Amino acid sequence: MEMRLPPGCDRSTGGPAATFDEARTAFETAWGELLPKLTEAHFQTWRNQRDWIARKQAMSARGEKLPSERPSSLMRCPCGTTFDSHILSENLIHVRHIQAARARPRVKP
Repeated sequence: MEMRLPPGCDRSTGGPAATFDEARTAFETAWGELLPKLTEAHFQTWRNQRDWIARKQAMSARGEKLPSERPSSLMRCPCGTTFDSHILSENLIHVRHIQAARARPRVKP
């Protein structure tokens, strides 16, 4: 689920501040205006994204592939059943469904 940010998160400033103190003051003002608009759902979305990135980076550091990068012999039949295409008995059941779906003309929207 994608969470839209509240108004104020996308505003641009007039550029960099001249001094650190000016930048800090501008940040505190902007944060004071934004924080009351944020809900727990916004913070949870951010935590979920942060945790996923950490897991993904840890897998990469260990040389592991993401689940989406691992080969799989599972297929989804047009009838809605998921089956293992490497098991002949399961494969044969769905051959007719797959051929029928391929034979149907595709309609472009």
